[in-house]
Amino acid sequence: MPDHQRGSRKTEEDIAFNAVVGRNIKYLRRARKLNQTKVADHCKVKFQQLQKYEKGINGCTAYRLHQLAKFFKVGLDVLVDPNMITKHRGFTGQDDWIDKELTPQDAGYLKPQKDIGSLEEIMEAVKCP
Repeated sequence: MPDHQRGSRKTEEDIAFNAVVGRNIKYLRRARKLNQTKVADHCKVKFQQLQKYEKGINGCTAYRLHQLAKFFKVGLDVLVDPNMITKHRGFTGQDDWIDKELTPQDAGYLKPQKDIGSLEEIMEAVKCP
């Protein structure tokens, strides 16, 4: 068999790795409520290619993994971890470890108000039960 054909076969490890990475990409994308086109556009690939990554049909290059990790604001270790989803969801099912969208105040659009007082003080001032 010629050398160029020998390297094109996927081993069981390749298939398993692609499945793990694809599942993690899909999970991160859905957790952030993003469509495939948005993620694909960031990586400068067609959404069909992202579909193939998510299904584990195609594997990501190291460069593409790096792009995706930066996009999702996670480390490469998160993308390739076979237990990422179960580790981070924990028993509560919460995805607290994922960087959530910034609130307007966090993003600096709103300035914190001074001298408002605590919730209790406000409720007392307006006589809320």
